[in-house]
Amino acid sequence: MKKIAFIGSGTMGTALATAACKGVDPSEVVVTDFVQEKGKELADRLGCRFVPTNTEAVKAAHYVVFCVKPQFLKGVLEEVKPAFEACAAAGEETIIVSIVAGVEVSTYVKELELEGKNAPVIRILPNTACLIGKGFTLIEQGESYTKEQEDEFRYIMRESGGFDSLPPSQFVAGTVLTSTSPAFIAMFANSLADGGVYNGLLRPQARRYALEGILGTVQLLLQSDKHLEGLKDDVCSPAGPAMIGVKTLEDTGFRSSVISAVADAYKRFEEIGRLK
Repeated sequence: MKKIAFIGSGTMGTALATAACKGVDPSEVVVTDFVQEKGKELADRLGCRFVPTNTEAVKAAHYVVFCVKPQFLKGVLEEVKPAFEACAAAGEETIIVSIVAGVEVSTYVKELELEGKNAPVIRILPNTACLIGKGFTLIEQGESYTKEQEDEFRYIMRESGGFDSLPPSQFVAGTVLTSTSPAFIAMFANSLADGGVYNGLLRPQARRYALEGILGTVQLLLQSDKHLEGLKDDVCSPAGPAMIGVKTLEDTGFRSSVISAVADAYKRFEEIGRLK
């Protein structure tokens, strides 16, 4: 039996499979996708195994990672249910790992009829930087899996980046920040670059300088105990350019917009997890 299989080779499935193939021998990794050409291309590139169906993926590995869109999950679970029943009848432990946004552990238990069975389900949510080993994955604390199973999963996926675990009451709030912030940061970086172009920089220069500014700031803050507002105050000299810019952002509701974006994303996470 292989170590880990990925059902779906979209953005996150590709990122996680890439990390897994760096963490363990690629021969221990399985991928599948509804669009077989896409799945085969990924498997060929990574040197891992491709299987043509979701059922084969379930039967092939110890950890099975569901990397599909929420709207497609119900159909996938209906398809693989007999495979989970067969694994259970054969005494084979199959650990479910879900990255599907908004879908709770109880959904897998219900749809696969796993109630009362030894059926570990690990709910996680990574972000796209896993592709280059700089991602951050949150794991929902739960009682269906053991610490040893979580540790083994982290070991397999260690090349994806960092990890942290949260109780169910905080999991969605945490994942909203880690999974949606790349989109918000990309928008902010592009807006910074637009401002640079407006002031006379070439687009490649403006893009690089904006990203370097963000990268350096993030690294500085992660490596120090400085309060976020403290860094802002350090940069904003009296009547200086940064302070003028901060006022403009405040006048246009910058902070309020960001807070609202995160709050609205949280609401959507709760909605999309309801399988239909």
